[in-house]
Amino acid sequence: MPDIIDVSFDCGTHADFLAGAGVKTIIRYYSRDTGLPAKRLTRKEAEAFVRAGLRIGVVHEAKRGDSIESFTGALGQLDAVYARQYGAKVIGQPEGSAIFFAVDFDAGENEVRDSILPYFKAIADAFALSDGLPRYQIGVYGSGAVCGKILDAGLASLAWLAQSTGWSAFKQFRDSNRWALRQMAETSVGEIDCDPDVANVAQPQFGDFTLDLSGSVAGARLTVIAREGLRLRAGPGTEFDILRVLPFGTSVNPLKTVGDWTLVDLEGDKAGDGFVSTHFLAAT
Repeated sequence: MPDIIDVSFDCGTHADFLAGAGVKTIIRYYSRDTGLPAKRLTRKEAEAFVRAGLRIGVVHEAKRGDSIESFTGALGQLDAVYARQYGAKVIGQPEGSAIFFAVDFDAGENEVRDSILPYFKAIADAFALSDGLPRYQIGVYGSGAVCGKILDAGLASLAWLAQSTGWSAFKQFRDSNRWALRQMAETSVGEIDCDPDVANVAQPQFGDFTLDLSGSVAGARLTVIAREGLRLRAGPGTEFDILRVLPFGTSVNPLKTVGDWTLVDLEGDKAGDGFVSTHFLAAT
């Protein structure tokens, strides 16, 4: 069973199953212009992974990441700014972790020189800005030829070799041992279709991360969004007694999370009044 997988759809509800099946890191997507919202990692999904004990990796892929038209300097700048801001402000991705950028086709030598190198140069420039956002490592996903050229140019520090063995310089780059991740043939873990990935034991890390969930809960008021009201329980589970029902729209102070449950303070005095299902709370 693979311990690293990449998945192109929301699978946060399967986080506990994946962890139980032996998965340790799940790689998900950022995408500035995707037409498939479920492809893009959300904060809720990321929190589900972390609560299950999974680590997270991320890759940005353009809507047409399999087409050379998606790779120009101008688009690289847009994608980089989006990915940094989304990672920092929406996901809470920590400094020092990585964002990979995908080149999902077998680019020719001229395409690499004229389009993909300028694309990554713009990314590197955007990631170097001193604008108060966390500093992230840059990764490249693609053929052996693309990975090699981007590393040689100093425009990425991590390379993820695509599984397509027929793409340019696959064997040469695989044998060079310069890759941090190597994608393998598609498989499934239970009902989850995915690509398994292998980390290079010769490299100490590939930029995956976890989240500090304490800051995402304590201190930020939340509102009950269950239409029929939300049961306040004596403990974090349905086996605990129901203390009362909080009406739709009730404002609560979250204190901590335990699995899928949140301990809430109803009086504003930082004392816990009971647990409610986190899935029926939303930011005020």
